[in-house]
Amino acid sequence: MRHDPLLRATTLEYETTLPVLGIETRFETNSAAVMDVVDESFGRWRQVHDATHCGTQSVRVRVVVSDGREESTSRSPITHVSGPGKRLVLQSHGSIGVVDPLRRESIAFVTSELVDDRANFRVAMLEAITLALLACFDRHPVHAAAITRGERTALLAGPSGSGKSTLAYLAHSAGIHVLSDDHVWVQTEPDCRIWGSAPHARLLSESAAHFPEVVHTGSEKVVVPLRPHEETHRLIAHEPVVCVLSRGERAMLEPIPSDEVESELVQQLTPGFDRFPERNADVVRRISQRGGWRLTLSGNPHDALPLLNRVIDGNWP
Repeated sequence: MRHDPLLRATTLEYETTLPVLGIETRFETNSAAVMDVVDESFGRWRQVHDATHCGTQSVRVRVVVSDGREESTSRSPITHVSGPGKRLVLQSHGSIGVVDPLRRESIAFVTSELVDDRANFRVAMLEAITLALLACFDRHPVHAAAITRGERTALLAGPSGSGKSTLAYLAHSAGIHVLSDDHVWVQTEPDCRIWGSAPHARLLSESAAHFPEVVHTGSEKVVVPLRPHEETHRLIAHEPVVCVLSRGERAMLEPIPSDEVESELVQQLTPGFDRFPERNADVVRRISQRGGWRLTLSGNPHDALPLLNRVIDGNWP
C-alpha cells in the first residue's frame, strides 16, 4: 500500500464511528487489518452509544498503512515526545503518529510490519493515539482500578505493584463488576463520571499463585480475561469513593478524610498520568470530596474481600 504523505491521493475506504469514553470517535484507515484492531480495542463501546453519549463534539483518528519495514531486529520501540498545545508525537523506526487536540484528531502513518505485530500496534500506537486525544476533552486519566456494584463505585488507588489488579480480579471473582484494573478516565462535567475500558486483569506471577484457576507459567505478568457478569461489560460509573492501598501484616480498613485522600492521590501522580497538571488538582478534589478509605493489604489478597464488600455496599466501619 502506497500513500501520499499529505493524504492527497490516499483513499481511506474503511471507517467506523464509536463512542469511546462517551465521545464520538471516527476511525478512518486504508487497511482492513487496522479496522479489525479498532474493533478489537474499541468495539465494546457500541453498547453505550445511546445510553451515555454526552454530546461532546466528535474527534477523528486516521491510520494510513504503507508497505514497509521497521528496520529493527526486534519489536520496534515507540517513543513519545510532547509538544505545544498538548500535541504528542509517537515514533518508531518506520512509523509516526501525531496527536493534535487543536484539530481534534490523531493521525498515524505506519508500516505494514508494525500492523502485523498486532498486539504492539494495538497498544503502543492505535490505543495510544486514540486515548491520548480523548484525554484532552474532559477525560482525565487517573492511575486507579475501579470496581462497581449497584450504585456504588470504588476507585482502588496506589502505585504500580500495590495490588490494584489483584484486588480487581478478586472483586470480579466475587461477582463485583470491574471497570478497569489499572487506570480510569474521570469526566467532571456535567457531573463526575468514571469511564473504564479494560475487560482483563494483569496479575503478577506471585499474585496469580493465590488463584488456582489462573494458569501462569512463572512469567512476570499474566493477562486474565474478565468475562462480564451481565450481557456486556460495565464501562461507566458515577460519584466514586476512593480506597488508598497500602501494605501491612494484616488486612484493615479505616476511613480517611477528604484532604488525606487528596494528598495521597497527588503524591501518587506518576509519568503518563501527569500530562494535565493544570486540571489535576480539580479532578483529585472532585473524586476525594466524599472522603475515602485506607485499605491495608496482607500477604493474602483474599483477606481483603470482606473489606471490599463493606466499601462497595456502603457499610461504614
